[in-house]
Amino acid sequence: MRRIIATYVVVVLLLSLGFFGVGAIASAEELRDPMQPPAFAMQKFREAKWAKKPKPVKPQVAKTRSKPLQLTSILYSAGRKIAIIDDQMLAVGDSIRGAELVRLTRQGARLVRKGKIINLSLGNEITAISKKAVESDL
Repeated sequence: MRRIIATYVVVVLLLSLGFFGVGAIASAEELRDPMQPPAFAMQKFREAKWAKKPKPVKPQVAKTRSKPLQLTSILYSAGRKIAIIDDQMLAVGDSIRGAELVRLTRQGARLVRKGKIINLSLGNEITAISKKAVESDL
């Protein structure tokens, strides 16, 4: 009887080791599809696939030109000299949009931006309006 039990225990142990051993081998190998191509072939396939596709184009940002500086008015007297450019009051030495006011006369203003000279003058229509206003006062 002892011999039968011992044999039974040995058989059960061997069977259990066999099942666990097969399970360990299967999980270590990570069951994989036998029809799947090898990794190096997949890498070459991906490279060839992406080589045919056009590369994404970055949208080009068009340089927007800012509107030119507009001289609206000049306040010119012995005590002060002020130009009104784009609705801002500027004295000699002040700057607007990166341009520095370097000279101011009764007829116009000179600004310098990055070494370039910008000459602004009062438009003829403003001069004509002021002449009409002065003539109508007489």
